Amino acid sequence: MHELVMRIKDPELCYVFAANATRRGHPELALEAHRRAVDLRAEAHAASSEAEKAAVRAIYAYEEALSYSKGKRTRATGTWQLVNRHGLLSALDRRLDSRGSDDVAPVLKELGMEDYSFAAVREAYPDAFSQIAA
Repeated sequence: MHELVMRIKDPELCYVFAANATRRGHPELALEAHRRAVDLRAEAHAASSEAEKAAVRAIYAYEEALSYSKGKRTRATGTWQLVNRHGLLSALDRRLDSRGSDDVAPVLKELGMEDYSFAAVREAYPDAFSQIAA
């Protein structure tokens, strides 16, 4: 990640940086800034395990993909409601089973965050998800 992007400590400043980078002809820095914003938002969220940290990051990446594709800030309201009702990993598992997250997969790929998808989290932490199913 570029040094300028790493210095940013606030997600909102990442969005400003991304807009400025795009306007000045540096789309690669804009993509890094979007990824940094997701990382910063996920770090601010309390999670007890690495799997839960990855799940939170995936939800924020999903929000970022929705926002990027719609052109305005969009929250994953339904997903957060599932998290509040069932917990992080269980909500992610239900979200993957209920409907495909393929609707944002191309956008995540465009943003360089395909490793932050719901499916990638399930593949990275199969033990955590097998405990939920049991």
